[in-house]
Amino acid sequence: STQSTWALDLSVLATLSKSPKNFEMLMENLVKLLKRERKKLLTRSSIGLIIRQLSLLISPEKVFRELATLLREEEDVEFVGTLVQTLNMILLTSAEVMPLRSLLKGGLSSPECKSTFIELYHCWSYNAVSTLSLCLLSMAYRHAYSLVCSFGEMEVTVNFLTQIDKLVQLLESPIFAHVRLQLLEPNDHPFLIKTLYGILMLLPQSSAYDLLKNRLKSVSTLGLTNWMLHAQGESKMRTKEQAETGEAMDWDELLHHFRTVQQKPLLPLTS
Repeated sequence: STQSTWALDLSVLATLSKSPKNFEMLMENLVKLLKRERKKLLTRSSIGLIIRQLSLLISPEKVFRELATLLREEEDVEFVGTLVQTLNMILLTSAEVMPLRSLLKGGLSSPECKSTFIELYHCWSYNAVSTLSLCLLSMAYRHAYSLVCSFGEMEVTVNFLTQIDKLVQLLESPIFAHVRLQLLEPNDHPFLIKTLYGILMLLPQSSAYDLLKNRLKSVSTLGLTNWMLHAQGESKMRTKEQAETGEAMDWDELLHHFRTVQQKPLLPLTS
């Protein structure tokens, strides 16, 4: 079958790409192929097959980090945003990418996770909802809340709302079980609650709205969360979050980068 042929070809390429130089060349050519054949590859399961197989044969962390590095140099904002959206779904749902997902779910206290998160973040910023999901996956809740607040400055399109809807559906899946369990401790994770309420405020009345609203009914109200946040004091909460996400993370710089990328103009269409 065609799928088996693809898998065999990718296996050969992965074997040939054991040297850093060959690996970089493989990934560069992959990005060029995806850009050239975007209508065929980005709208079908082909890209999913390619990335999953390469992750299985090489390493998901290595594959995703190299793609993130290459895509940051691309000038076609629409292409990068579309590809990031696809890569993000692969990151969140594919079994072959579980090692990378597990690394990020471990929190940002480890140097390896922190460097991987930053590398992906700079690329993921080309798609707003993907950036938010990356922060939720990595338990960077304070920054996730900052992102949701910044969404108010952006144009809310149908595509944006569709992506938010899918994220809400994913929040109910096993992938985000660690996030849902932290809802049991709203006093320790107030910015998670505020982020989810922020998402709720962005959603129109829909099944996703009802799903998230019902989930939030099982935890403290937003007013109680705000009361606890002020009662415990900003400094105490920030100290706890620094211990969980790493003190050296420059969140202001990351938010500035996200806003800058989101303001980049689209390239004119060429025939």
